[in-house]
Amino acid sequence: MHIHTITTAALAFAVAACTAVPARAQDAKAAEVLAATRKAIGDQKLDALKTFSVQTTLQRNLGTVQAQSEVEILLELPDKYLRSEVSTGMMNMEISTGFNGDRAILPAGASAMPGGGGMVIRMGGGAMDPHPTEKPTPEQIDQMNRSSLRTYRQDISRLMLGWFGRAHPSLNVQYTYAGEAESPDGKAHVIDVKNDDGFAARLFIDQNNHLPLMVTYKGRPGRVIGNPMTRSSQAAAEAGPKPRQLSEEEAKKAKSDLDKRISDMKALATHSTPLVDISLYFEDWREVDGVLFPHSIRRASEGTTNEEWTVSKVKLNPRIDAKKFASDTK
Repeated sequence: MHIHTITTAALAFAVAACTAVPARAQDAKAAEVLAATRKAIGDQKLDALKTFSVQTTLQRNLGTVQAQSEVEILLELPDKYLRSEVSTGMMNMEISTGFNGDRAILPAGASAMPGGGGMVIRMGGGAMDPHPTEKPTPEQIDQMNRSSLRTYRQDISRLMLGWFGRAHPSLNVQYTYAGEAESPDGKAHVIDVKNDDGFAARLFIDQNNHLPLMVTYKGRPGRVIGNPMTRSSQAAAEAGPKPRQLSEEEAKKAKSDLDKRISDMKALATHSTPLVDISLYFEDWREVDGVLFPHSIRRASEGTTNEEWTVSKVKLNPRIDAKKFASDTK
């Protein structure tokens, strides 16, 4: 079954804020709208959702760089998430990110730092090589883990808002009714979603069928840094000799390089680029085992589409191998 929603090309919504409505009334209204949304998506079947998987083809446009990827997302509630991406062409790579409880799942041979939802890919060199010359300190590992964990939890929460009408439980968000939005094609409820750790998003829900239309937030545009590592070059690195014992001077330089990479990663996720308006659009809703799911997802930065997802397979409550969520962070 296909569900048609308001045409997203006409989603130039003007939001009427409910400034005169008390906070408690706003929260009650938000709960009412979200309950109707979850009922429309799947009702009791959605409540019974414990594990979930989705496979999609992703077309990405980052300036002059264009790439197509096959992406698989695995969820095991309440605390496991994995996103695996295999790209071809110019950005030939494999990368997996996510979290298992309070431990981030970091990519091997690369670091993907989605600065507020924009994929930032940094490939090759130094501490992220298959055979690092200097291991990060426990403090550096903890810093990378906390920064990545926060980012990945926010990333999956934005998608879950559009898929299921709720953020990931780890964020402990508050839902507040922000008002009503209107476009030439219809009206939408607007829900503000926030927490005390800086997460902020706005969920638009179609008033006619109660399905999510889009999620908006402030983030940083995706970009690519450095030269991509091809699978052949990575295989050659893995097949190469083990690193020799470093001299004291080489060890100091390796540690300095690692500190700089960690600093760069943190900067990419915080202050390196200005915030822009980002929108996620959820379209082409179809029924899968009694639950509606959007089979087309678009991501736009300042009105320009830079990602298009075409969903090929959705599974509800599949059996997921626990090894999938193994964390590389020790």
